[in-house]
Amino acid sequence: MLLTAEQPVQWNDETVERLETRKAVYQLLADFLGEMPTLDVIMSWRNHQGLQQMSCTSEGAKQLRLLLENLSINELYAVFSSLRDEYMRLFGSSGQLPVTPCETMYRASEQMMPKSYAQVVRQTYAEFSLYFKKMNGEPDDHIAIELEFMAVLIEKMMNSVMTEDRFDRYMNGQREFLLHHLRRWAPRFGDDLRQHAEHPVYQAIGLLLTEFISKEAAWAEKTA
Repeated sequence: MLLTAEQPVQWNDETVERLETRKAVYQLLADFLGEMPTLDVIMSWRNHQGLQQMSCTSEGAKQLRLLLENLSINELYAVFSSLRDEYMRLFGSSGQLPVTPCETMYRASEQMMPKSYAQVVRQTYAEFSLYFKKMNGEPDDHIAIELEFMAVLIEKMMNSVMTEDRFDRYMNGQREFLLHHLRRWAPRFGDDLRQHAEHPVYQAIGLLLTEFISKEAAWAEKTA
């Protein structure tokens, strides 16, 4: 007979839907902020159910959905080309953002002797046996990698048999990462992205990031 902590957690439909929506938003943000968007990325998200669900409660998601859905082939290629140009303008070697989108840069003013958060989050990733392949040598505290980490934690919860112990470990991992890392800088980065972006898609991405992480942090505080 299984002990209580070893019994599988039972998911109800509401819980599954919420996990799927959260995972989708984390992955969407990581896809658009991690590297130049590909045509496949744009096509996969323009009519994605997770984006549609999130647009009911997020103005940023609503704006993004309206910008991407039902594009014709010619319009799709035009958006693809303009988004790649905007990505380089914002994130390239002479990018228009005030600082690199990394936790260390955004939290540098918190300590007299600024520390690197790349090493801190790398240790957290390792605790969950996760190691991320960097396409362009990004540090581990890059916004896209931190968002990807959250998406992977949720995916592991949904695709594994969850006992109560494992459920608590993965949920606590998400809460702690939100409270100790993402909430402390990601909304500020989202605001900077909105301010400096010229393309409406990246303006919407910035707003979605700020809204979503703020909402996630409120959930983490409430359930901690």
